[in-house]
Amino acid sequence: MSTRSHVSIEDLDSRVPAGECPNCKLNVAFDHLSRREVWPELIDRPVGPGQSGADFNGGGAASVTPPAKPDVWRVVEHVLSCQRCHKTSVLHQHWGPDLPQGDDSETFATALESKESKVRFVVLVHPRRSANLLHEAAPDAMRDLFSEGTRCQEAGALRAAAAMYRAAVEEICKDRGATGSNLKGKIADLVNRGVSGEVVRDLDEARSLGNWSLHDGLSFSHDEVRDVASLIEEAVFLVYVQPGQRAALRKARKQRRDQFRATP
Repeated sequence: MSTRSHVSIEDLDSRVPAGECPNCKLNVAFDHLSRREVWPELIDRPVGPGQSGADFNGGGAASVTPPAKPDVWRVVEHVLSCQRCHKTSVLHQHWGPDLPQGDDSETFATALESKESKVRFVVLVHPRRSANLLHEAAPDAMRDLFSEGTRCQEAGALRAAAAMYRAAVEEICKDRGATGSNLKGKIADLVNRGVSGEVVRDLDEARSLGNWSLHDGLSFSHDEVRDVASLIEEAVFLVYVQPGQRAALRKARKQRRDQFRATP
């Protein structure tokens, strides 16, 4: 699975978050150096000392004037310092409306009126990681599109990421010579080109995500888009990487047998 955008840090809004440090890769505790809204306005949001939620400044004293109520749609910047390697990490916490599941219009309207919000996803801003690349056995055009998709995903441009992942799937069809009146038909034809039915279903998931994002205007979560990226990575392994590995092992076994027979 692609982990480029994945952030494994718990209790991000506490004084001492814990999780995997993006710098040293160890499970550590962090010092929370600062927290502030950076969109739609620049507003300091100091972290409270505990569950009470009281604000603090550099000396730990409670502020006299409480900060303004946060906007439902907002981006909050967190600056953390690793207690092990002492390097800093910057994360952007993307918030959105906390809407109920289901189609009850009354419950939905109440949720909108209350303006409650929740964290939709978290993006690692620093340190920057290189774009996630597919295995070199995959076609170059597909690798380029997938890499661009991961950069879009990292930036929070999830519809753009979905479009890039869909285009990457199209390159598999082109490379395998699949035919059909549209991409769905070409993906289905991959079964006739030696691709397993399970892989075909996964690739069709990527196609659907791209179509629904671009044509129907649906918004998917960060985890849903990342899951499709992982499906493409698994498909590349099964279609391109594993056959090459097995061919290399067959060749090595044959060479070993031939050498044994040639030995007097």
